[in-house]
Amino acid sequence: MADDNAKRGARLKNDALVTWRIESFPISVSQNKLYTDRLVGILDRRIRRNPTIYSLYSRGRLVEIGSSDQGIQRLRGVVQANKKKARFDRFAVYTLAKRRHANDIEALAKRIAFPQDGSAKNFAKARNLGEVVRRDVRQWSTAETRRINRALRPMERKYAKSVRRLEKQEARLRKSYSKRIEKARDAMRQKKLRTERDKRINSLKVQRRRLQPLRNNILQRQAELRTFQNLEI
Repeated sequence: MADDNAKRGARLKNDALVTWRIESFPISVSQNKLYTDRLVGILDRRIRRNPTIYSLYSRGRLVEIGSSDQGIQRLRGVVQANKKKARFDRFAVYTLAKRRHANDIEALAKRIAFPQDGSAKNFAKARNLGEVVRRDVRQWSTAETRRINRALRPMERKYAKSVRRLEKQEARLRKSYSKRIEKARDAMRQKKLRTERDKRINSLKVQRRRLQPLRNNILQRQAELRTFQNLEI
């Protein structure tokens, strides 16, 4: 059993993509001018000719990604050139188990870190799934728009019909009582008619307030509809 676990552990270790890593390491030390040259020598001895991916940082911001099939060959030139210009202050190095994917990993890392500047030539054979996903999202958005419209249109018609009915009733009521008030010569009679008119108009307003939940539901569905109509990807 122990032998099986040992074999399994060895297999996992051998299958690892990254074998060694150095992260957030200072490129130079201002108090020691020999530091950079000594650092390059130590890295070269430790990493030897293993394929590497490296990244350079300035004040915590990623500014460059590169790769090398021959240890720190490219990184050495960058670090030594940095002694004069001081463009970077820290670096990271990752050694890879296999060389054949070094260029693709570098291109992928650059594509992720700098999407506007990256090149897709390393992924020429990769199918562009973005258009497929956009099409699926558009289909979903269209289906949701239709679903909302199917529920929204009957509610809008019902609400509009009810409001028109109440408005017509109120208009007829006001017109009818206006004539009756004009014909009434007695002031007490006019006052009584106005009170009666206002009472019936308030009754219509109560009926209109009862339509508010339907109105709120319509507004909610309309907001959902605008969300899907304005969906751009």
